[in-house]
Amino acid sequence: MFMEMMKRFERKQAIAIDAPEDFLPPHVPKELGKFEEILGINMRNAIIAKYNPRIAIERARDKVAAKVALEAEGIACTGTIAVIDDYQSMMAFKPERDMPDSWAIKPARGSQGDGILLALRREGNTWYKGSGTPMTPDDVINHINKIIDGGFSGDSASEDAALIEPLIRADPAIAHLVPEGLPDLRVICLHTTPLMAMLRLPTLESDGKANLHQRAIGAGVSLETGRITRALVKGEEITHHPDTGKNLIGFKVPHWERVLELAGKCGPAIGLGYSGSDIVLDVNDGPLIIEVNAHPGIEIQNINQEGLKARMQAAGEDFR
Repeated sequence: MFMEMMKRFERKQAIAIDAPEDFLPPHVPKELGKFEEILGINMRNAIIAKYNPRIAIERARDKVAAKVALEAEGIACTGTIAVIDDYQSMMAFKPERDMPDSWAIKPARGSQGDGILLALRREGNTWYKGSGTPMTPDDVINHINKIIDGGFSGDSASEDAALIEPLIRADPAIAHLVPEGLPDLRVICLHTTPLMAMLRLPTLESDGKANLHQRAIGAGVSLETGRITRALVKGEEITHHPDTGKNLIGFKVPHWERVLELAGKCGPAIGLGYSGSDIVLDVNDGPLIIEVNAHPGIEIQNINQEGLKARMQAAGEDFR
């Protein structure tokens, strides 16, 4: 059904619109708005107000609550080592006893990668970041303490929770594209229908993080084929990864059908009608959900050079 809808969309000629300049997403060329149905920030916010109840937005914002909701629906997520949400549990937690050799610590309410701490290996009671910087048990506890204090929550919340997960090891089929770090996928969905996807690839300049704000690569991925069609870094179109030299255009994302299946289930599991699912490809477990976003950004349109509004219309949205 989905593939048939996408084929109809590809055959449909895009409708020209005279969009005012401030209607277009940031960094989208004006000429794109003449040929594609662009979803602007105001219209995106209207869609969120229409389909995403406040309680579901709050559930998505809290990584711990979101993971509970996803796992209750049988959706594959990254594992959990511990959740530390108060000072009593923090005092009882002993990193040297309770932490494995590699791990990730995340603020439950963090955003854009703020507050994420990664350990790639361990020697005795010392862990090491990808940069080689050592971390002692005291360093780990101090970071957890800062998370609980709300240091990375990004809002007025006075407290947060530290989510500790096993470190994901990327599938070699995709890991070879990057010099270090973990590539991930963002798939935007309307209800259960995937609308648009991109692959985010870490660079040395992004410090190994798949974060476009930190100068990672954004690569548009065809929903029908799972292949990269276009790639941008710092607003410049590229064909090869600047650090590894690997060709990106035409690369097929592994487990693509499974990626789309998982993405389509995430929004309804959390209570969202419009969502952006972030997915990683683990070497052992395949596609896993790491986060579901209730306010997915619209830069994905520039990366794919296509409009979300047109795809939403093809999926049945009338924008009334």
